[in-house]
Amino acid sequence: MTNTKARGELLEALRLSRGLTQAQVAQVTGVSQAALSKAESGADLDDEKWDLVADLMGVPVSAFYSVTSSTAPARIFHRKQKSTPKTAVNKVAAELSLVRLRVKDLLGEQRTTLRTHDLEEGFVTPQEVARAVRAELGLGLGPIDDLVGLLEGAGAVVLRWPLETIQVDAIASWQQGEVPVILIGEHVPADRQRFTMAHELGHAVMHKGEATAQQEDEANAFAGEFLVPAASLREEWPRAATVDTLLPLKKHWGVSLAALIRRGFDAGLLDEEDYRRWNIQLSTTGMHRREPEPAMRENPTALISAIRKSLDAGASVDELASRAYMYPREFQLTFLQESS
Repeated sequence: MTNTKARGELLEALRLSRGLTQAQVAQVTGVSQAALSKAESGADLDDEKWDLVADLMGVPVSAFYSVTSSTAPARIFHRKQKSTPKTAVNKVAAELSLVRLRVKDLLGEQRTTLRTHDLEEGFVTPQEVARAVRAELGLGLGPIDDLVGLLEGAGAVVLRWPLETIQVDAIASWQQGEVPVILIGEHVPADRQRFTMAHELGHAVMHKGEATAQQEDEANAFAGEFLVPAASLREEWPRAATVDTLLPLKKHWGVSLAALIRRGFDAGLLDEEDYRRWNIQLSTTGMHRREPEPAMRENPTALISAIRKSLDAGASVDELASRAYMYPREFQLTFLQESS
């Protein structure tokens, strides 16, 4: 990729991640909107204009001269609320593109053992895909102890990210020839985080573009079977399903009580009347918002560990920040803050 093309993609991603329009950038910097539009398409700006733009974007101007990798949008999936505005999704998608670029240029080429499965070629249902992925990862039919660790071990990049203000629980991307990148909202409760990650994994291995309503349902079906295989659940389901008898299963499988009840319904262990009664009980008792015996949060560690390994080997924060097209302070806040 030419440097001018790469810097144009970087400029657009930075602008969108800051929630700015070309007109707003033009107004603040004095660089005409026409020039900005051409620059984002691969034309060049003079040094003074790049200085002005870099200052507004909060990045060193060297970022625009050193970048050679693409920041173009990839296959992007997100489990979003219906009310999430398109501009908000564009913003977080740009942030995701920047994460992809920075991870690639920080760590070099990475590999993943995950692979895609076409629902229209050999697989009939999302549940079949989920069982195939479990088999490929050597999971058998038991619970997944650490889903974040499993995905990181398979080569995916997972980060917790501030997504609450745009009403997005998670967003993922998988560019051809690269590794999957998943951003999980910092606001997502631990009990919901695992299902959200499995949902994004379902999109990544089954789908090719922004999710439709049908694909959202398919990703949910994948996540349910991936986390709690129906065959195993049928063997463990209690004779009398109550909160007290289901809580051990909730802890064992690492899912929310609501997700467990849905799995019971999907597996034919609860009929429609029982399922409706359970949902009413969860709603009226507040358990749909505050889970009894909440799970412990799983935190990503692989990327931070890799960066710290580079630091231990002699690299400086300034050097790594430069490779990530960032100032050192933002680099530290983004990649070296421990998750809580």
